Amino acid sequence: MERPPTSKRTEGQGRAGGGGSEQEVRKRQVLLRNAVFAALSVEAMAEVVRKSALVRFARRRALYEADEPGQAIFVVASGRTRVVRYGGVNRVVTLAYRGPGELLGESCVAGADTHEDSALAQDTVEAVMIPARLVARLLDAHTGFCRRLLAVMGERRREIEARLQALLTRSVESRLAEFLLDAATHYGIPESRGVLVGVKFTHQEVASYIGATRETVTVTLGDLKRRELLLVDHRRLVLTDVDAVRALVR
Repeated sequence: MERPPTSKRTEGQGRAGGGGSEQEVRKRQVLLRNAVFAALSVEAMAEVVRKSALVRFARRRALYEADEPGQAIFVVASGRTRVVRYGGVNRVVTLAYRGPGELLGESCVAGADTHEDSALAQDTVEAVMIPARLVARLLDAHTGFCRRLLAVMGERRREIEARLQALLTRSVESRLAEFLLDAATHYGIPESRGVLVGVKFTHQEVASYIGATRETVTVTLGDLKRRELLLVDHRRLVLTDVDAVRALVR
């Protein structure tokens, strides 16, 4: 599988030293949306703002790739990213979607010399890039920062373990229903027909997330539509009966 271009060719990448007061204000606002960095003291936050960079990635670009040296972590400012792992020539597994305020690449400050996964921009993504060496120093100096980062990493590990258990023990319909509910929670817009998922997911993207083939996802979505649990509006999904979809998660 041909992988997307890496972060070395980003659009409008800022310099690590700042870029003016307006950019520093923007970086501080983004960092404060993240619970881990929000735990820092005023002085430590000022250092992160000063030494970080505001970077932009075009759609389908990689913020970082698996096996690249882990030189930085990211806090998403805007846009949506997809965290994936590649397995073999034609196999890609979606681990998670990350949006504004969320961390990316945190494993590189937890003992890993390289990134364990790849992060791809689903649309134009802006992010604050923080040097890994700076984060490592903050972990040594700030207990609250360290605890919150450990909590995030622990929660993400539990999410992956739950996904693995679902893959081994539950049906495709059940896993698809859970995906739809999660999408509705994160991107849902209530309307007269039910809950509109405000972002578009291709059948292949759904398949790579729930561990199924694209063909199986297409068939299962079609069955949900026939049962009037789901509508498709310009490639966006509408859950017409959230309670009925929730009952499928078993």
